[in-house]
Amino acid sequence: MGWQAVEAVDDAVEATRRFLFPFSLVRWAKLALLVLLMGGGANAGVSVPAAPDARIGGVSRVPGVGWAETGTESGVVEFETVVSDLLGGLPGDWLIAAVAIVAVVCVVAFSVASLSLRLVFYDALRTNEVSLWRPFLGRLRQAVGLFVASVVLWSLAAGPIALAVLLAAAAEAPIGWGPIDSFAAAVGSLSIGPAVFLVLVGIAVVLLATLALRLTYEFVVPAMVVEDTGVTAGWRRVWRTVSGEWAELLVYLGVHFFVGIGIAVVEGIALVLAGSAVVAVAGSTLLLAAVPLGGLGALASTTAGIATVAVVVIVAVAALVAVTLPVSVVTRSYLIAYEVATLGGIDSDLRLLHPDIDPTSNDRDLTSIDRDQVSNDRD
Repeated sequence: MGWQAVEAVDDAVEATRRFLFPFSLVRWAKLALLVLLMGGGANAGVSVPAAPDARIGGVSRVPGVGWAETGTESGVVEFETVVSDLLGGLPGDWLIAAVAIVAVVCVVAFSVASLSLRLVFYDALRTNEVSLWRPFLGRLRQAVGLFVASVVLWSLAAGPIALAVLLAAAAEAPIGWGPIDSFAAAVGSLSIGPAVFLVLVGIAVVLLATLALRLTYEFVVPAMVVEDTGVTAGWRRVWRTVSGEWAELLVYLGVHFFVGIGIAVVEGIALVLAGSAVVAVAGSTLLLAAVPLGGLGALASTTAGIATVAVVVIVAVAALVAVTLPVSVVTRSYLIAYEVATLGGIDSDLRLLHPDIDPTSNDRDLTSIDRDQVSNDRD
């Protein structure tokens, strides 16, 4: 029997070639944006203004003060006075809580946006068209469910490890929180047998949660896109597929491990080569900039030198991202194509790749034609 996870290695190469070529600057630019912003967690690089711009024709509304010209000193003084009074009137705890709530809301929003962009990438593989805004909005509801599932699974995967670290710290010295100190003392008093059992249970929970998290992103997400369902329905659909294919799943995990190593090596080489070139150029630029400033020491001791270093660093980081991003487009496209090709090979109803991308589509069409021919011959 042929292992779909093994056959998908070559199929993904051809699918990636068809998906990315012939080269189109607009298509690659959109894919680069998706690769840069999408993710499996809270790593969306979305940026929003800190507050709306309230200026109207050079005049600003200052709450409690009235209208003041934004360019005048009196308006600035009045605005600063009002802000100081407002912040000074807030208790420190309330201010910290407000900042924490805003930070959590921002992280959640960025994570949901990141996951929605991930779904958009799968949409591109399904339709062979790279669109951004419309599918992004259409996949937001699925992204919310995916975020909730990710939080639950991450908590299960990291919870036992965090608890073990906390108990180890409490065993060394009480941390001052009664429940944890008491629990640490109770665990420390256990005999070898129950302690080993608790450790094994913790390891099992971590492994199962990690496996569930991987299957969610590698199999459930494409199933959600193919059948346009939520994460729960997607999990039911994938479970029906993999529950009878455990050997295939184990082969897939093993092959995926080596595919991941190969991708990491390629990306690492690209990063080293590009990083070396960027560092050389940035270093040369700083050396040249230090001459009119009075020497290398001026780069760290003067305002102009610090500003120069900041600008060079920002440009260098942007250049490094720009140079390595095309490599990331290729590697990410291949990895996702491998995952969806394996899933589609295990269950043909969950094939996500567009027929123009899927290298096995011609074989399926020929098989269908052969079956029709046999049926006609019998008739």
